[in-house]
Amino acid sequence: GGGFNNESDKDAAKYLAPGDKCYMKLAVEAAEYQVAIDLFLLTNGYVDVASLGVLPRVTGGSLYRYPNFNTTLDFAQLHNDLRWNVLRPQGMEAVMRVRASNGLGVIDYDGFYCKRTTTDVDLPAIDCDKAICVSLRYEDKLVDGSEACVQCALLYTTTDGERRIRVHTMALPVTSTLGNVFRASDLEAQTLDLIRRSSAKLLAGNCSLLAARELSLNATVNTLYAYRKFCATNNSTGQLILPEGLKVLPLYTLGLHKSLGLRSDASADDRATWLLLGACATAAAAVPSVYPRNFPIHRLPIAATPGESPPRFPPLPKTTWLSGEKLEQDGIYLLEDGREMSVWVGKQASAPLLRDVFGVDHADHIASTTAHIPRIENASNASVNEMVNCMRKMRSSYMRTRIYRRGDIGEHSFYQRLIEDRSAAGMSYVEFLCHVHRLIQNKFQ
Repeated sequence: GGGFNNESDKDAAKYLAPGDKCYMKLAVEAAEYQVAIDLFLLTNGYVDVASLGVLPRVTGGSLYRYPNFNTTLDFAQLHNDLRWNVLRPQGMEAVMRVRASNGLGVIDYDGFYCKRTTTDVDLPAIDCDKAICVSLRYEDKLVDGSEACVQCALLYTTTDGERRIRVHTMALPVTSTLGNVFRASDLEAQTLDLIRRSSAKLLAGNCSLLAARELSLNATVNTLYAYRKFCATNNSTGQLILPEGLKVLPLYTLGLHKSLGLRSDASADDRATWLLLGACATAAAAVPSVYPRNFPIHRLPIAATPGESPPRFPPLPKTTWLSGEKLEQDGIYLLEDGREMSVWVGKQASAPLLRDVFGVDHADHIASTTAHIPRIENASNASVNEMVNCMRKMRSSYMRTRIYRRGDIGEHSFYQRLIEDRSAAGMSYVEFLCHVHRLIQNKFQ
């Protein structure tokens, strides 16, 4: 998506590979003794996250970072992260192996683990918030109409000290019709694969940010080109034809390009943190990290009648597209990316709305240090707080809240996430779609 010069891209990528081998040595030694290392970084300055990140990466640990840590704003997040880190479903001293039926072979694993052999994945710790990506290859011809099987076996110790084995087996139909493959495509998995490819290259110091953006762009273009060439042959090449299951793949690719991980104007620690979290994220966490959900709070359905128990996952308002044009100046929006929540208050938000949600008559009366939406005895406020709690349950994360009023100094961090608009980080979504279309057309020439 353009927007940066090559020199700044190269300079930015310099600080992504570990700068000191001592952390790798420590991590490998810890993994050999089945010790997982979790990092909680509470700092206001540069700490070289790229180098420190080796510790959780190799040992199956977790990374938590609180930039510009403020006790008032961030204590609840830290408390809940520590609590969930201990209580979440997890295992220790684990070994994982993936096998495939004849015709398929496992060539690589990607995630937070210790690699000692080519066949097994050693995991001093494994938990419900992480995923391992497995790359397969064709080793022989598969018979059309048959089934191909992939099996994952995980040997681990529970938190109660029991040694267990968990086995998942998946049987997939074999087809020679490419259209069937596209119909069954998994957008979340495809998005996660793009994130993992970029993260792996950058964290190893093997490419610039520009090269990482081109890597994901080419993967998207090649996928859509294959569909256009083999599955939509009756349409004119002048049309951009997208498979139903991957219609927003270009949008998510643009979101990846504009993420903190691939922007050259992000700080080194912000970039490394984003890439490290992406390198262990689940498929469900992949999409919001590149295309956050933006909810209009002012259109939120009213909560349950006082005295009734609210549903575990109450109905949410329809999300809006991530564009400044879609923001109503008299509205209030809550944007969440799976890691934190941002509340944007429009300049013309009405006094009754502000009174219901924040307990104030004017947006200027909302303190800039506000770290949460207050609890007020009215149905609208109850709905907003139910919505916030619902999203925290869905993400298994407290997700700290930042509130931005129109004109605030920190408001730009909210606007950076409106990825459909043209910005210093790259093209608008419409421009990017045209760019993707041109690249597909070039392949036909």
